[in-house]
Amino acid sequence: MDINKIILLAAVTLFIYFFFIEIFTMLFRITGMTRNKSRFQVITLFTNSGYTTQEAELIMSHHLRRKLANTTMLFGYILNVTVISVLVNIIMTLGNSQSQDVWKFVIFIGSAFILVTVISKVKFIDRLLQSFIKKIAVKFIYGKKKNVIEVLDNYDQNSIAEVHIDYLPVLCDHIPLKDNGIKSIYGIQVLAIKRKHKVNTEVSGEDFIEKGDLVVLFGRIQNIRHVFQKGNTVKE
Repeated sequence: MDINKIILLAAVTLFIYFFFIEIFTMLFRITGMTRNKSRFQVITLFTNSGYTTQEAELIMSHHLRRKLANTTMLFGYILNVTVISVLVNIIMTLGNSQSQDVWKFVIFIGSAFILVTVISKVKFIDRLLQSFIKKIAVKFIYGKKKNVIEVLDNYDQNSIAEVHIDYLPVLCDHIPLKDNGIKSIYGIQVLAIKRKHKVNTEVSGEDFIEKGDLVVLFGRIQNIRHVFQKGNTVKE
């Protein structure tokens, strides 16, 4: 195999590995884990490096996450075998290559690493990538119409979560926050409502939640799911 094919194979393998880490990170986020904890779990599952008992409890105590963990380890095994195969081919090819080919490989792969870093660090690019991955992840997790819940952070038994209101809960249908029971019954505080390009961070009891809104909530994640995912939604 010539050096150009080896470079292409190494670059494609690198991007596939990165892409699958992001996909499974999003899958775990949709189940109610924060981004940092999700990525940590995915990387440890992919690399079979293990994780602490406390972190493992986040997986083992949740039925859907256990299934995701099994799938993640399977994909990790397949990718790791692929990576090892690619590395063996690289070593064999570079061993018989001239010095300029070796430098060509190093420069190209170094550039690929920099590109992956830029994609993960630049907010605009990261948002586009996360939006694309989210569409894939939502179909894989739910397979049917449900609002997407993303946990931003955890505080003891409560969470800060973003909910995309694609399907309006009956509780919110033309009912102001002070009367719909979200706070009084379920203990969910609405922190912000983004509607089109306007963000309301001073939410009052007179405000409404409408279809198409992005709402930021604080409360128990199981209550947030009950109201915005499992509860009845307004028929379209």
